[in-house]
Amino acid sequence: MKKTCLSQAVPTPKPEVLFVDDEQVVLDGIRRALVEMDVDWEIAFFDNPHAVLDAPQAMSCKVIVTDLRMPDMNGLELLERLRAKGMEAEAIILTGTGDMASALEAINNLRVFRYYTKPYPSSRLVEGIADAIRQREGTAVQTVVADRLSSAVLALDAAKRIGFMNKEGAKLVAAGAVLFADAAGRCRASTPQQTAMLHRSIDKVLTEGEPTVLAMMDAAGERQYSILVDRDDNGRADSVLLFVQDIHRYPIPSVDNLRRLFDFSGSEAKLAHELAAGFDLKEAAKRVGISVQTARTYLKILFGKTRTKRQAELVRLFVTAMPPTLSDGNDPPSDYS
Repeated sequence: MKKTCLSQAVPTPKPEVLFVDDEQVVLDGIRRALVEMDVDWEIAFFDNPHAVLDAPQAMSCKVIVTDLRMPDMNGLELLERLRAKGMEAEAIILTGTGDMASALEAINNLRVFRYYTKPYPSSRLVEGIADAIRQREGTAVQTVVADRLSSAVLALDAAKRIGFMNKEGAKLVAAGAVLFADAAGRCRASTPQQTAMLHRSIDKVLTEGEPTVLAMMDAAGERQYSILVDRDDNGRADSVLLFVQDIHRYPIPSVDNLRRLFDFSGSEAKLAHELAAGFDLKEAAKRVGISVQTARTYLKILFGKTRTKRQAELVRLFVTAMPPTLSDGNDPPSDYS
């Protein structure tokens, strides 16, 4: 009698990954890259987005990778129709540098996990797909961190080509006031002088391995940004990360978070929120719906509970109280224009 080994593991189905691009040469290139990487996925290729709508893999796949610009039905329209049918897969968009506005629409409205500007290193795409699979399976906590940051994050290779941007990075590059991508996908700054400084810093970080910080102005010369240049988190010798922050922009805690952080009453927290948003005491009182005299009374209470003495000190405490993420839900809108 044949014994059954109860401890024998049941083979886990391979995660399915779909690629959609109307150019067969692009699909062939991706196919070759994945063979070389020996990726353990079930892969399907489609050169017609209409065919994907009726494909059973579209509903069962873990990841769908689609070109943005295709005739008859572009990548956004395809994702929108698949989402309407109930597709839960993580989506990755492949886009040219001239389609940044549409890519932003995809990220904001269609739950796009990543997008990559062409040309992109195949290794970067493979890493993105692997992250998306882990995210779909609930095992990639760190893969969502970049998109939760209030800083713009860009990954560049040694040729200064942009391989990845988080959501804030996409907004920054789309606006083009501080950093932008040229026709070859290379990252450039608002002036030739700042571009040269940025590129020299990247080369130095790649050579010496030590991170560096740059100060950079937007094209109008009105807003200052700090840029941290560092090697990427995988320690690769040919890639750097840029962390770009508008030094005047801080996430403002919500009224509820201010109440919890400082043990404010509801009315005190509302006044604190308006002060943190930049309104003077008179205007803040009007927005909260209290008299200026009452606002002055509340202000004294705020000083006492926070152990501060001046309004400027109080406001600085409020705007630096929360970690620099977008999770609070009350951050001011990005202003990269």
